[in-house]
Formats: sequence, structure tokens, C-alpha cells
Amino acid sequence: MTVRDALVMPPTESAMIQACGVRGADGWVGHAATWRGRRPMMVPPETAPRPAARLEGRYMWCGQLWAHFGHFLCESMARIWGLAEAGRLDGLIFIAKRPGRIERLKGWQKEFLDLLGIDLPVIVVSAPTEVAELVVPGQGFGLGRIDRATPEFRAFFHDRFCRDVAAEGPKKLYLSRSALGGLEGSVILEERLEARLSAAGYEIFHPQKHTVAEQVAHYRAATHVLGLDGSAFHMFGFVARADQKAAVILRRNSTVPNGLVHQIEAFSGRRPDVIAHVVADWVPRHKGRAGRYSFGQLDMAAVAAELQELGYIDNAADWTVPRFREVKSAIEGFGAAKDLQFMRKLRKPGMPAVEGLQTDAA
Repeated sequence: MTVRDALVMPPTESAMIQACGVRGADGWVGHAATWRGRRPMMVPPETAPRPAARLEGRYMWCGQLWAHFGHFLCESMARIWGLAEAGRLDGLIFIAKRPGRIERLKGWQKEFLDLLGIDLPVIVVSAPTEVAELVVPGQGFGLGRIDRATPEFRAFFHDRFCRDVAAEGPKKLYLSRSALGGLEGSVILEERLEARLSAAGYEIFHPQKHTVAEQVAHYRAATHVLGLDGSAFHMFGFVARADQKAAVILRRNSTVPNGLVHQIEAFSGRRPDVIAHVVADWVPRHKGRAGRYSFGQLDMAAVAAELQELGYIDNAADWTVPRFREVKSAIEGFGAAKDLQFMRKLRKPGMPAVEGLQTDAA
């Protein structure tokens, strides 16, 4: 839809659900709000603020700009498909997810747009701004019920994303989290998992150390892709193919990985394997439940056996299982270094792995 003399309202405080969005002559534009599962992440401000500036011209609404890698891919890019139908534009408009912290695109975000063939000016609105003409595409991708994306969104990415990036890299790839510093969550003793996979011929790949184009080149070259559930699989999902074997190793007992599984299946036509052997979650006490910041305790023997059964490795017999005291020592050492306390939460008997549960957060 097109909104004339639209009032773009950025949030004034940092929160999950924020009062922000777009207002037109008839009031709040619900079509411009971002949804996650069954919840709107944007709600109408109680009163309409006075515009501090006005933009003449024709712009496209892109929603909230996230600094977080996965949320940028899933939510900041959710409306970018609209470029296929928007016609002539003077630029793209975002509002920052975190007020005062994002004023312009980061280098990797600019590269991502470049690889979609987009060279329009990008404006991050930091104060209420009136826009002469604002094109508002629908949300084409996201977290929760729209995690498979709309056909229009998938077609846009299949047609435009990394069109000139050739496959280059090893055949077997493991997407690692071990160089993230730990504060983004992982599994305990991931280095043991990496050592065994490296011996089985996998390159241990740290996506954050590479450009977007280099990441895509590696993903296109690989015949086998393994990794812990996390944002890197969202990037892989955009370019995944049906002739590739991909497996998501769960690092937490959570519904969050649903989005990765659904996206990869929808974009590639092939459902990735899900390796679900987290016997316990070590959770920061101030969080209370497994999620983005928790550490999973894997049943390494079960992981190895399933990887062999599915054809990712040849020999599970030489995988050693860490003793509990090693696991406990590792998490306590990490906690001491980061000034965190962890509590252990056992997986409940009969808890479903992933499929069939709704995703409501990332």
C-alpha cells in the first residue's frame, strides 16, 4: 500500500514490543507493523508526535533496523521484496530497533544490500518524520508463523541475492560458534565436537570472520553443512539447495530452531536434518530458561551415532564422551570469567525436539 504524508515514528525506548511505526491520514497503519508469531512487535503510540522533519519524494518502508545478525536477516529484510513491485523510489526508510544506537548501516549490512543489487539511499529515521509518499510492502519473512517466507519474498531472493557469487570452498563445512566469545550461547565443550568433525574432514568455519560474499561462496560449494542452531543458518537458508545435506545440531531445548528448519526447507525444497540430543541446559540464573544465552550439554555419543546413521561421518566409535566433571568444570570456568552463575535444567522426559512447536523469539 502507499501512504501519503506518512508520519514515521521511531521508538523512544528499548524494549521487545515498542510504540513506533507509521501513521497516515486515517491513523495507525497496522500494515507497517512487524509481527513475530502471534504478537505484534510494534504498537501505536498513545499520542501522535509532531514531525521534526519532512522528506519530499517517494520512499519504501523497511521497518526496524537490527544490529543483531539473525534479526537483521529475518526482520529488517522482511519487506525488501517490495522493491520488485514498488517502482521508482528515492530511498529506503528504517527506524532503529535500539534508539540512539544505530544511525546508519554497518559495513556487512551495506554489503548484504549490495549483493541484492540495491543501490538506493538508506535513511535511518531517528526522530518523527513526515514522508511525502511512503510505499509499505507487507511483511514477507520473519519469525514464527511466517518463517517459511511468502512466495514473493523467496522469489525475490532466488532471483537477486548473490547472483554473481560463485561457489568456492570445501565440500564439508561446520558452522562454528566457538569464536563468538560465549555470550551468545553455544554447547559446552564445543571444541571437542569441532576436533572430531575436523578429523572427519570438515572445515571449521567461523562465518563472522568472513564477508557476506565469502560466506555464500562457502555455502554454495559445500555438499555437507553441519552446525549448531543459530543465525548463520539463516544466511545459509537463503542459498541452500535440495542437493545439499544439511543438519542443524540443537544447542538448547527450545522452539527457536523451528525458524531455521522451516526457512531452509522452504527455500531449498529439502528439510534439513535435526540432531536433537541436548540432555541439559545450563542457563544463566538471571535468564531462567534455555534460550539465546544458555549452553547445551550434548550427549556426544548420541550425536555421533546419528551423524553416522545419516551419512555425515563414517565412524562414530572414536568419539569420546566428556565426563560430567569436565562439563561442570568448563561451564564453571566460563561463568567465573564472565561473572555469571549457571543453573542446570534437565530436559524433561518426552519433550518434543523441534517440529510441531511454534517459534516466538530468536
